[in-house]
Amino acid sequence: MQGLPNNKWRNFVEFYLLEKPGYGAQVNAARRAGFGHARTTPLNMARIASRLMRDDRILVALAEEGRKIVRGGGAEAAKALLNLVRDSEHKDHARGIAMVLARTDPEVQHHDLQVTHKIEDPDHEALEELRALRQLGTSREKLLQLFGGNGLARLERLEAAELERRAENARVIDAEAVEIVQQQDAQ
Repeated sequence: MQGLPNNKWRNFVEFYLLEKPGYGAQVNAARRAGFGHARTTPLNMARIASRLMRDDRILVALAEEGRKIVRGGGAEAAKALLNLVRDSEHKDHARGIAMVLARTDPEVQHHDLQVTHKIEDPDHEALEELRALRQLGTSREKLLQLFGGNGLARLERLEAAELERRAENARVIDAEAVEIVQQQDAQ
C-alpha cells in the first residue's frame, strides 16, 4: 500500500476490497475514493476505474491487502472447522476430522529409493556377446546374420586389438633353463 502515490489510491484499494463483487464494483470504488467529480459521466468513470485496475501498483496493493484479509480469516475458518467436527450429523463430518488430524498429526511416509547406474560400453557388450556365441558353437553364418557383415568384421578387429593389448601388458620373464644335478656322497 505504501507504493501507491497518495491516499486517494489507497482508498480505492480499500473500497474495492469492501465493495460487493460484481458489475460496477470498480467504478463504485473509484467514485467513493474521490476519483472524478460530480459531472463525470458513467463512461468516463468506467475508464478511470479500468485504468486504475490495470496499474501495477494497484495490483500489488490489492494482492497485499487480499493476503491480509485471508490471513485474518484463519481464526474464523478454524472455528468453523471445529464446529463441523463437533456436529456428528453434518455430511462432511468425517472429512472435517480428517482435515484436523492431517494438520495436527500428519501421517509420515518414508520412501527408500536406490538407483544404480551401470554404464556399459556398447562395443564391450557386443564383444562379450560374440565370445558367448562362439562358446556355444554358433556358426559364422549366424554371427553374420546377428551382427551384420561390417559389424562382425569391426568386432573381430576390436577383439584382435584387445588381444594385442593384453599380450603387450603381459610380463615376459627372460630366463635360461639350468639343470642342477645333485651329487650323492659316496660313503
